[in-house]
Parts: sequence; structure tokens; C-alpha cells
Amino acid sequence: MTIAEHYNVKVYEIMPHMAEDIAVDPAITTANDIYEIVFRRSVYLGGMACVILEIVEQESKASNVALG
Repeated sequence: MTIAEHYNVKVYEIMPHMAEDIAVDPAITTANDIYEIVFRRSVYLGGMACVILEIVEQESKASNVALG
């Protein structure tokens, strides 16, 4: 699963009412690209994207610790 796929899952989970505005192409492979794309839509949305990306990163670290 790409980072964009993880990000989109979290977007639809946390903010289903705004998911169409902040979801991205699932083929994107870097957090910076996700941020840049969403930020271009709106500074406000870019801020939300940063928070969601941090949540995805923290959950990824937690699952790696649990599995490792």
C-alpha cells in the first residue's frame, strides 16, 4: 500500500464530509507530494493534510513496533 492509499483511508475515516477535497491520487509515493498537491488546493486543506500525514506516520510506527 502506498502512503497515498494509507492517507486516503485515514481521510475517509476521519473526515468523510471533506474527503473529496483532500483525498489524492493513490499512486503518489511521498508525503511531500501529498502535501504540495493538497496545499495548492487551499492553505487550510494543506494544514489538514499535514495532520493526517502525521497520524498515518504515527500509526505506521506503532504497527511496526507491534509487528517487529
